[in-house]
Amino acid sequence: MELTHEHLHVAFNAWAAAQDGGGVVLEEPGLFPTAHELCEAGWLRRRFVTAPGELSWWWTPQGDVALELGALTTGHSPN
Repeated sequence: MELTHEHLHVAFNAWAAAQDGGGVVLEEPGLFPTAHELCEAGWLRRRFVTAPGELSWWWTPQGDVALELGALTTGHSPN
């Protein structure tokens, strides 16, 4: 998967929310396909969080591994 600006936007927001133990709800329906792609790649997981079943996206340990592997291949620290 080639990471687009949209992939990075969704992934960063999910990663940032995970720093406080949370996930993100996407307000832009156009980002849903991007979030689904990140989920299929293992970076995110889906979770329904509210009574009406609002879909949210949560960072995964596999996302952390992807960041670490990226750092190994680019020589840049993910931190």
